[in-house]
Amino acid sequence: MNDLIPTLLQVLLIIIALAIVFHKENFTIIIYISSFGLVAATLYVLNQAPDVAIAEVAIGSAIIPLIYVISISRQREFIVLDRVDHDHITDENIDEKNIELYQVLNNFVDHNDLKMNVCANIKGSDEDLTTDLNVDLIISFDHVKQKFILKGKQSSILMDHLIKETFAYDYIEIVTFKEGESID
Repeated sequence: MNDLIPTLLQVLLIIIALAIVFHKENFTIIIYISSFGLVAATLYVLNQAPDVAIAEVAIGSAIIPLIYVISISRQREFIVLDRVDHDHITDENIDEKNIELYQVLNNFVDHNDLKMNVCANIKGSDEDLTTDLNVDLIISFDHVKQKFILKGKQSSILMDHLIKETFAYDYIEIVTFKEGESID
């Protein structure tokens, strides 16, 4: 009977670890991380390591989840770099599509509870801007295809959502790239 409780707690740790890996909601993952720390601390106590258990409760169940909550709550800005040369767009149809594109982006940021920050005239490669300046989306216009090209990191969850929301628009093309990979 004495071995049953630690075994069950170890199985519970495995289940919690799998839930952390496969779950999609950030705040739920934070709760799982905190509960993982509490179960691990209980195992430390059962193995007569109370000092390690206290450290695990303090760090693994309190401080680390708090850091995650603060980080996620501050991640509420969607930075867009507009590289469209608006002075060279003379076609009214394209200008209307540009306005509609920004309406789509405004709806996107509202839906995801973000604030859009639009920048322009920033020089540098697309890869450097997304990495160094933390730009989420780069907008350009392809005159040959007559499409707006939206570029962003493939690893971004927001890009996945944006792809789904702009799928129906034939004048928008989304290009994603891996970090460390050039998109030119």
